[in-house]
Order: sequence, then structure tokens, then C-alpha cells
Amino acid sequence: MSNVNSGSKFERPIFFLLIAGVGCFVLSLLAMGLAPWTSLNTVIAASQNEGNPYIDGDGKITSVGRGRKIYIREACFHCHSQFVRPVAGEPYRYGPPSKAWESMYDVPQTYGTRRIGPDLSRESGRRSDDWHLAHLYNPRFTTPESVMPSYPWLFEKSGGETKPKEEATDLVAYLQYLGHGYKEQIQNIVYPKTFKVSGFPSGGEIDRERGKELFVQNCIGCHADTGKGNGRAAPFLKPKPANLVDRFISPSEAYAILNRGILGSAMPSFREMPEKDLWALAEYVAFLGNETQTQMKALGNIDQKKGETIFKTSCAVCHGNMGAGDGPAGMALNPRPKDFTRRLFKTSYLKEILQQGVPGSAMPPFPGFSNEDLESLSAYITGLNNKDL
Repeated sequence: MSNVNSGSKFERPIFFLLIAGVGCFVLSLLAMGLAPWTSLNTVIAASQNEGNPYIDGDGKITSVGRGRKIYIREACFHCHSQFVRPVAGEPYRYGPPSKAWESMYDVPQTYGTRRIGPDLSRESGRRSDDWHLAHLYNPRFTTPESVMPSYPWLFEKSGGETKPKEEATDLVAYLQYLGHGYKEQIQNIVYPKTFKVSGFPSGGEIDRERGKELFVQNCIGCHADTGKGNGRAAPFLKPKPANLVDRFISPSEAYAILNRGILGSAMPSFREMPEKDLWALAEYVAFLGNETQTQMKALGNIDQKKGETIFKTSCAVCHGNMGAGDGPAGMALNPRPKDFTRRLFKTSYLKEILQQGVPGSAMPPFPGFSNEDLESLSAYITGLNNKDL
């Protein structure tokens, strides 16, 4: 009976298993220990400029801290995530990828596990405070097809008006804190300072009926189904939503607004919507003001000399000498002054704005103007229109 050569110990399976195990351990140590350690100094440097936002210098909880507690109490993290991953186009949709130091004080963490609603980690400056308040009271006011629940207990009735309680303003303060380090960068993406419309599709390529559908799905909460700006969210908002019936905005101007939004107001950007849908929606917005366009273009000649004098002395500093919304004071304002070269307004609507101003914007009232002043100034403003109509 011969002896069977079992081979050296280096050829035994257990040796290879041992080597594989040690190799996996070393690889894990390098990947999860050493690699993060090499970037630790960078993370520490970034976090040194960040104090605890939830506690003030006296150790008392801040408005942001109270808002975070409400966010957790209402289980917002079940539907909203707070982590932007560097994959799948998330930086384009939400903003720069999340960094470790951003959540260094978040105990427990609120990263979330699902995105039934949008990610909120880059919410700072993306929408106005009043938009958030209207959305909290009833999400259908701002997003007609939203499945988010309402939070009416964060509000109270006072003098016939619905006003936010401190809990509501604290929660909004927390939302506006999220991603505050990237606020300017996010606003430059969501509300670009310039947006040039390079082309206009032919009439056969624009589906106005599709635009109407999109208007109902996205816009009636603020602008109402009639387009008159008195939707259910309007009582919460300053400035009020635009009355799209008593003004005319050309399709190309409406398309530009839909892409860039209006910083300083509740009007968001819809840049994620397909281009074909944006043009359809823009065409429908222009259609809502067709009567105003026809009426104002048929307006007889009115003496504009006095209106020009009033405009140069009272309006040009914000709206610019040619009415393009580029006056020296207007360039620093949000929302920006209106560009009268791209819009038409009904005289009655213009007179109302001139008399009452626009709360929530820099547009003041001019109660001292006589009716003759208002008529002449309105006629002059109408005459400034010279583009895209």
C-alpha cells in the first residue's frame, strides 16, 4: 500500500482561505479606515467654521434647533431624504453632494431612506419662506397634485386670517438652514441671473391644450384656474401671484420666467420640466393675456409727455430709463423690477398697482398721483413695450 502525497501545507485549501481572509481585512482597513483618515484634516477644517446651529452661545435652543425637533416629531424624514449622492444626476437636480461635516451635530441623523418627496439637504434659498408656509398649511395650495399631508395645527386663525404659529416659523427656519453653505450656489442654479431664449418653435409644435393641463397640474394653487392670481395660496404670499389675465406676457418671456423663476417671490423655477412642455405652458400663459394684448394695442393715442416726466423722476431709478427693469437701484432688488418692454398691462390694473404698491417687493404706493397722472403714466408705460409681441 503506497503513501499518498498530501502536498505541502502551502497547497492546502485552508492556507488560501487564510490568505484571502487577511487580504480582505487589510483591504477593508485601507478602504474604510486609512482612506477616510487621509481626508480628515479637510473635513475638520471645513467644520471649524461651523458652530452648533441648534444651540446658541448661552446654551439655549435656537429657532433652527426647535425646527429640527418639529421636523423629527412630524416624521418628515419618512418621505424626505437629506443626503445628495454623487450619482445618477443628483447634483444636477439637488445641488453639490453632501459632506460629512454638514451633519456633525445631527443626533439622531435625518438622512431618511426614501424619497416620496424631494431631497431637502439643499433647500436653503431654493424657495421663499412664504412658499414654505403655504405648503405646510396645505401642500395642494402650492403643488396641486402633492400627496404630502397638511399641517394646519402649525397655524392659527387671527382676525379672519390664517397666521403661522412659532412652530411653523421654526420649521421653516430649519428648512432654510439645510444646505446654507451652498445657498448662493443653489440660487445661481435655480434662479439664473440671465437666461436667453435663442429660438421659438413653430406654432404647430406647441400644444396649447397640453399647456392648459400643465397649468392645472402646477400653477392653479397660486394663480387660480382663471389665471387671475387669487389661488388658494395667495393669502400666504407676498408679493401676490401675478394676475396673468390683466397683463400680457409673450410666450418667449413666459418661457424664460418658467426656466429661471423669480428670486424674492414664491415663483419657482420649472427648469426640470421637458422643453416641449415648457413651451406649451408658456403658450398657455400668453393665451390667458390675449384680451389684454388686444385691448392695449388698440388703445388710442393718449398724451404721454406728462407720463414720461413722471416716469423719469419716479420710476426710472428702478425700472431704467427705457423701462427694461435695469435701473441702478433695481439691479440690487429681489424680486427684480418689471421689464415693461416685454409686458402689457391693462390700464385699470396698472393704476391699482401704482396706487397700492406691491407688498413684499420694493414697489411703493403713489397715493399722491392724480387720476390724470395715473392715466398718462399708464399710457407711457404701455408705449415702452417693444419686444416679442
